[in-house]
Amino acid sequence: MSETSILSAVASFLEQSVYDSAPLAAVGAAAIVGLIGGAVMLGIRLALRLVSRAGRTSSGTVKRASTLPGYRILIGDFEGRSAGRLRRVVHASLDEHLELFNFGALFRVFHVQTLKGRPDGAVLRAARKRLVRTGADMMIWGNKRHDGPDGLLIHGVSRGGGLTAEQAEPFTLKLPGQSDLYGVAERKVTAYMLAKVLQPALARPESFRPERIREVADILDGLLSVDLGVDVGLRRRLEKDFSAITLHLAETQPNWELMQKVIARRRATLNELKQDPNSDDLIDARLDLGQALLRMSEVRFDPVAVREATVALSAVVESLRSHPVIREAQRASDGLAKAQSLVETRRRFAVNFNA
Repeated sequence: MSETSILSAVASFLEQSVYDSAPLAAVGAAAIVGLIGGAVMLGIRLALRLVSRAGRTSSGTVKRASTLPGYRILIGDFEGRSAGRLRRVVHASLDEHLELFNFGALFRVFHVQTLKGRPDGAVLRAARKRLVRTGADMMIWGNKRHDGPDGLLIHGVSRGGGLTAEQAEPFTLKLPGQSDLYGVAERKVTAYMLAKVLQPALARPESFRPERIREVADILDGLLSVDLGVDVGLRRRLEKDFSAITLHLAETQPNWELMQKVIARRRATLNELKQDPNSDDLIDARLDLGQALLRMSEVRFDPVAVREATVALSAVVESLRSHPVIREAQRASDGLAKAQSLVETRRRFAVNFNA
């Protein structure tokens, strides 16, 4: 058979058996659709990556911003499912509410690329170097673990309190791990917790004018009055700060309505912590409750309230006696006393010997 005949036979077979075959045509069409779909998905991923990189701010840009007044905050990458959405929520929380807690001070937020992991070891050193290079005040990044109230870990370093970039303190916050849990209240909580890291003086109410810190107390009262979607430990930290501010204001600008709320909330917390007698939160709640009851009794004497305050404060004293920090302080005090005794003994010996 000639070559021409062979080619004609093959062409005829393909035309009859392949080209006209519906199953094979369907397979071919599916393959083409799959290739097109894969190409489209690859293109979308590349586009998103380019957009993400384009949205990041260079160190030089942040450094140039250091000549302007205000705080400079760097937000790095977040790990985990839907992490990008959570990063945008945290960014929006700062944009919308940070000014409530830094009393109108200017600030700028920049998106940068960061290392991943907890802020210790090589990650901490790299984060501090980034602050040195940019002159920023704080850098944060995140890791989503699950969708629960404490599913998002916010890691970071901060120069709050006048620290240099080399001294920047690491921190970790537990926040909700699902973007749908972030309503207005939860965004305010996020901004407040980051504001405390950026400005540690917020933990010391006496550092601010009464009218200023009263604004923070009112905001915290509003947050504690709703059903927050945050971890119970974070809620208790808010409650502790609210109590501290209210008790401080009682010395100059007492607000008995807020004081009653301190008493009610601390009683509720004590009831929740009955099964955890060694919790530091228990000590804080008893101390706040005792102080609040005594402050109210100074205005209108109530023997029942005084007895309750006495029981609460006595329990605090008993707890602190066995607290590890107190034991260490006692050991240090005993050591100092021994050192002083040795010095005095040596001095008497020297005086007697010379005599």
